[in-house]
Amino acid sequence: MSTASIMEKQQSKGIKMLLVAVLCLGLNWPGMKVGLEIVGPVWMVCLRFLLSLPVLAIFVLFTKKRLPILNRKDRAVVLVVAFFQFILSMGLITLSLQYIPAGTASILIYTTPLWMLLIDTLWYRQKPPSKRLILTGISTIGCAMILFASGEPGAWLPLSGMLLASALWALAIRRVSFHKWQGTVIEAVFWQFTVAGAAMLALALVFEPTPDFVNYAWQDWLLLMYIGPVATGLGFGLMVAAGPKLPPDKIVLISTLTPIVGYVSSVIILNETLLPMVVAGAVLMIAALIVNGLPPSALKKLLGKGQ
Repeated sequence: MSTASIMEKQQSKGIKMLLVAVLCLGLNWPGMKVGLEIVGPVWMVCLRFLLSLPVLAIFVLFTKKRLPILNRKDRAVVLVVAFFQFILSMGLITLSLQYIPAGTASILIYTTPLWMLLIDTLWYRQKPPSKRLILTGISTIGCAMILFASGEPGAWLPLSGMLLASALWALAIRRVSFHKWQGTVIEAVFWQFTVAGAAMLALALVFEPTPDFVNYAWQDWLLLMYIGPVATGLGFGLMVAAGPKLPPDKIVLISTLTPIVGYVSSVIILNETLLPMVVAGAVLMIAALIVNGLPPSALKKLLGKGQ
């Protein structure tokens, strides 16, 4: 088999893996919204991470023929990401999700390009290119449209919580971008989930009543199994595994389907109201996200100028 055929086969496999991950993570938004009716938000985050650990361990076992190991040189970044992205950010997302539509939340969490621009400009004193400024401005307009359309009395605090969660996520992304992994990324995710799950378990035992797991119906357990092992474990695992098999432009294009799946599935499954201004804002945000993530060569091809 030629090298080109092998690469094509690898890319095809990566696309399939990433599409399944997008579907799992997108459908998780209405899943979490329903799940919050049977378990508190802190318990939700705790169970989401702890229940997904066996799936990630199996990923490592199949690919590395051993159980996950935490490399000493990766410990600091593992703790930083666990704290900012999975404890603080995911905690805020789940708390806010109690009060706002799941579809709106799935779009607002993708305001990370705005926060990345602010971090790079204000903290690292970088001068961003005009393209990035314009596209981030378009994304910000889309975000404002969603906020104004969803900003009913009493909703501004959880909407702000979603934006803060996105900012914390951006901090974690920027920290990871400076790190050269010594171990594998999937092992790092396993340990991040372990740290976050253990921390949220401690908080849940202190601040929330323990769920009556014994009397849960099979539908409740089925939902928790989807949110944990399937959406979080399989979703994140496939996303990480697909990364090395695909070029960045394909990853960007496919990953931006996640908020679309989240919004559409929330409208269909939860009968959430389809607000025209939210749809318009989402289109602006997602379009800006796609264009901002694509390299110039891919943009030319997309616009038909690469012939």
